[in-house]
Amino acid sequence: MKFQVLYTRGVGLLEIVVGVSLLTTVFVGMFGILQLGTRLATDNKSRTGALALATERMEYIRSLDYDDIGVVGGDPSGALVASVPINLNNIAYTQRTYIVYVDDPKDGIGGSDSNGITDDYKRVKVEVSWIGPKNNVRETTLVSDIASLLIES
Repeated sequence: MKFQVLYTRGVGLLEIVVGVSLLTTVFVGMFGILQLGTRLATDNKSRTGALALATERMEYIRSLDYDDIGVVGGDPSGALVASVPINLNNIAYTQRTYIVYVDDPKDGIGGSDSNGITDDYKRVKVEVSWIGPKNNVRETTLVSDIASLLIES
């Protein structure tokens, strides 16, 4: 009896397993990069929206008369609402406005104030917060000092 050995050209099981595992590793890495890029783009979009809202609110406050700058029920009192929910680009933001009087130490503090005026100017803080990726709270804050031309000389 003669045995004839046939040589066939093909791919063995081991080569298939190695090839599939390499391709899987490459595609999983590419998917991770794509997912990270999408998350960064979404976060930047949210941050840009928050900065636009904070800037808009700060510019509105700067356009008011000095005596009108204040929050409802606050000190200083005014017509501004302290907390406002805003929806922009399908993102829910919360805009908070804080306004306080500041006694500048340059002319003395409290009873030793050289001109007797302890409310030298107002400090305005506008904070915009939103829920970011992974359900963490993100925020953007702007702070500005606003002084009256008539109070201090």
